[in-house]
Amino acid sequence: MSIYDEAHAWYSANWDPKLSVGQWWKLLADSGWGLAWWPEGRFGRGLDHHQAHEADRARDDVGAFGPPGGIGVTLVAPTIFEHGPEELLDRFLPAIAYGETMWCQLFSEPGAGSDLAAVGTGAVADGDQWITSGQKVWTSGGHLADWAVLMARTDPDVPKHRGISFFIIDMHQDGVDVRPLRDMTGDSEFNEVFLTDAVVEKADLIGDLNDGWRAAMTMLQVERDLDAVGHDGGGDVINAVDLNQPVGEVQHEQRHGTSLSGFAYATGSLKDDVTHQLVADQADMTDPLVRQAVAGARINRRVLDWNGQRQVNASTVKYQNALLCRQLRDLGFSGGGIATQLGRIEQPDGGHFLKSALFAQGMAIAGGTDEVQRNIVGERILGLPKEPKVE
Repeated sequence: MSIYDEAHAWYSANWDPKLSVGQWWKLLADSGWGLAWWPEGRFGRGLDHHQAHEADRARDDVGAFGPPGGIGVTLVAPTIFEHGPEELLDRFLPAIAYGETMWCQLFSEPGAGSDLAAVGTGAVADGDQWITSGQKVWTSGGHLADWAVLMARTDPDVPKHRGISFFIIDMHQDGVDVRPLRDMTGDSEFNEVFLTDAVVEKADLIGDLNDGWRAAMTMLQVERDLDAVGHDGGGDVINAVDLNQPVGEVQHEQRHGTSLSGFAYATGSLKDDVTHQLVADQADMTDPLVRQAVAGARINRRVLDWNGQRQVNASTVKYQNALLCRQLRDLGFSGGGIATQLGRIEQPDGGHFLKSALFAQGMAIAGGTDEVQRNIVGERILGLPKEPKVE
């Protein structure tokens, strides 16, 4: 039996929209099908990208709701799988798999964006703890997060790529101050986070002390892999969800409401759906320029899916996905006509397309800028000379 057939049979037998979100997510996690690309014995089935895509396709065909989203599932768990220790998986993985906790990344700082190794947030040892202070910015979901992964400098006397450690930190403590940043979509998904003598337990270290750069790069590579595919893994982008609400109700709200963030609209396959639906409803499809643009966008999506599932270099296809975001934005604005220039309430589709369009340029920044991706491809894949270092 193929992966698709096996997954389809399981979803057909178990999907029940009357279950609560919490009940459904626990059932999914324990079965291994919801997070099938996680290791066997760790709520997964050890499937590769292509096999996991087939399992997701089976779920979509049945119409079942997807697993929990967010960086706990997509970034934190894979990084701990790679760098350990096992004790952190034992402590944190069940709540991640069951969707009971939300996570964020404390990476970027006002003076450390693309040059991430320039982080200045410091951590000083104090018995069984580290005391950390500094400022982080552009923290997605920081206002909702229970836990965060933190890049902090634990040895300031060595070159900047060394002396960085990678921690897990509790976001619900007095030393953590989260302040929302409103973007032009009207959402406040991004935040700046101020750490003032915040406490990190020494046991909550991912990888080795002062070797956090490797763990952070693993996480960024996983993020670029996901951005490269440009899919949300099955159509259900999760923000904050009531675990006691019937899962069918949540599914309907997320597919037909406008409560999702601009980031959610721009990152997954949802951006394709809302753009093509807008064009189908508004555009004159006898116009050869519109037809050509629609065909080009659909071809690029198919190529992107093919590359992502076969794990082509992540920087190459992450860059391709950022281009697709802008291509879909331009297609929607031209195909939807003057009405797409109106405010969100007056939009022909109620504002779905506008959210993805306004956030599209952000995909050329998130997870590493287009310029960084081109440098990686040029230097590491094509063997071109490296750019001069600023220092």
